[in-house]
Order: sequence, then structure tokens, then C-alpha cells
Amino acid sequence: MKVVFEKAELISAITPAMGAISSRRDNPILECMKLTATKDGCRITTYDNEKGFHVDVNADVIEEGSCLINAQRFFGMVKNMPGDITLECGKNMIASLTSERSKYEIQYQDPKLYPNISEINGRQSFTLLQSQLRDVITQTMFAIAENNDRLQLNGAYFTVDNGYIHVVALDGLRFAERMIHDNDIIKTNIDVAADTEVEFIVPKKSLIEVIKLLEDPDEKITVIKGRRNVMFRVKNITFHTSLIDGDYIQYKRFIPKNETTTATVKTAELRDSLERALFITEYKEAGRLKAPVKLNFYDGMLNVSSTSSSNRVSDDIPADKTGADLEIGFNCRMLLDTFRVLDCEKIKLKLTTPLSAMAMVPVDDDDDSFLYFTFPTRIVDTY
Repeated sequence: MKVVFEKAELISAITPAMGAISSRRDNPILECMKLTATKDGCRITTYDNEKGFHVDVNADVIEEGSCLINAQRFFGMVKNMPGDITLECGKNMIASLTSERSKYEIQYQDPKLYPNISEINGRQSFTLLQSQLRDVITQTMFAIAENNDRLQLNGAYFTVDNGYIHVVALDGLRFAERMIHDNDIIKTNIDVAADTEVEFIVPKKSLIEVIKLLEDPDEKITVIKGRRNVMFRVKNITFHTSLIDGDYIQYKRFIPKNETTTATVKTAELRDSLERALFITEYKEAGRLKAPVKLNFYDGMLNVSSTSSSNRVSDDIPADKTGADLEIGFNCRMLLDTFRVLDCEKIKLKLTTPLSAMAMVPVDDDDDSFLYFTFPTRIVDTY
């Protein structure tokens, strides 16, 4: 095998592929990337038993072949080379990388040792703008659970049909739902009834890799769902990941209903108030719990406050309130996570009791583009 790469192109191909290099040390093969050279160019493959990449890179293939090379070492060598790079796999399982007058040598392994990763035979697929996929992921991912015993909560739940994409995340204390309506979201079904939704649950760590691929908001991405896997295709990059098996939780029964208090506020003003309160709520004192942030709704105003043994913060912001006055407490960081992803000018808050979840919805009642809710914490005056 002998291949000549442009340094910049090779680096841009290796960079995303590194997201599927195994961090575990029990299988050295999965610490490698597979390079396969054919007359059409070179393909870089990485896989960590759960997710993987295929990245096609333009190259001058002098001799076809394939090899396995330790990914971290190979990437480090490539970045240190002065210019275009020639990779040649010689005898005794030694590969050489040459660039101008510089040369590295590195041991490679037999590509037959690498797992056989077949293409996903997708039964359903859809296309949408990269910006749309980025929005629904980044605006819900914070509410995905971490290592929950209910495995389905450790991922985001997608449902897609012609004209919409809908994503839900729930970690037990907060909920995030994001919907985008667009007739250009096109679903293709193969051997599946035309009215069947595309449904799947993607692990959080895989979504982190997907976000890195979404660099061009105006370009489209194709998503192909198999029986147990899903594949994301962007230009020369294909990312595939295992899905979380099982049915997602019946989350609609947790959505707050029959609110007794509603308040409309400017999103940025409440976000800024919570940022100021966070400085107090996160202040650690030996033997003391973190202080909650209190939201006190009264005529025309919302007071945001928090008190520790030696510090206090208080903010008053205008609020268009209807219904009863109400005071409620939250873990400040959890509530702030929601406001950090909101991009609307105003938001409507719906409340029932001081111990019931607070819902955050669009001001327009006909707008179903998002729904968030966070469960409160009991307010205990200890200071």
C-alpha cells in the first residue's frame, strides 16, 4: 500500500474520525484506525464497538491496500509533518510516513484483525438542514439522563415524519421537547407503510459526535435508520451509532396541566438573573447544602433571589402575570440550563403549586415548537 495525501485534507479527515477511537485499553485493535486505499481514493474507518466513522479522503493511490495504525500516534505524526505526506506500508509490518525531508516510521497491524463493519441496511431515512438537526439536538441534549437505570432515558428520543422532526429528553428532574415543522423534511420508507413514523433513541455521547459534523447550516444531512443502528451522512463523512433498545417512557403523563399562575417574561432578563443567582447558589460551605434559587411571582413582577449564610442576591424583573401569587424554588443550574438554550425573545411560565413542575412554553398558544419543564426543590429557610 502506498498513498500520497495533502496534509490539510488528511487532517480534516482524521479529526472527526477520532471521535470513535476507543478510550478503553482492553482491545488495542480499537485504538487503531483502518486505512483502505483503492483506485477511488482512501477511506478512514474508526469504531469503538458502539459508534464509528467512515471518512473518504482524496488521495493519490499508487498502490492499493489497507492497514491498521494506532490512531493517536498516527494523528500526532501527521500534524507534525511539514507538507504533503506519503504513507507506505512495507515489510515487517512497518509503515513509513515521509514529507519533504522528514520521515516517521510506525508499526501497523493486519487489517483482517479489525471488526467487520458492514453498511447499515436502512429501512427508513430522511433529510433535513444541518441547522435544523443542530437546533433540536442542542436544545434538548442537556436534559438527557446520565447513567440512569432506565436505559432509554440516557438518550434523546426522535420521531420524524414528512414535514416535522420531534426530539424529547427527560432525566427525571427536567424535560425538554423540541419540534420543527418544515415541509422540506422528507422521509423515505423502504418496505414500510407510508404513514409510519421514523422512531429511535440515540445515546448522548453519539449526539455529541453528530453535533461536530453540523458545520454548514444551509447544507442538508441524510439520516438512515436500520434495525439497531442509525447513520448520519454529511458530504464525505458517514457516522453510525448503535441505538438504545426499548420503548421510550410515556412522558406525556408528566406534562404539567391545569396551571393556576402564568407569567410572561423576557427570556434574556430571566436568564441574566439566574446567572447572577448561580454565583450564590453554587457557593460551597462545609456541611451546608447548596441554596436554591427562589422565584416569587406577584403583581407585575418576578423576584429572583437566593440566600446563603453570608451572601444574598435579589433581582426584580417585569412579568405579565395572571392568577395567584406564588413562590417556588429550584436548583439554579438545572433551571438555567433551559434558559441557556432558549432563543426566543419572550417566554411563558406556567405554574400550579410550589411543589409542581414549572412549564416553559412559547408565548403564542398555537406555537408547539418547544416545551420545557423543571421540577422544583422544597424551600427551607436555613439562613
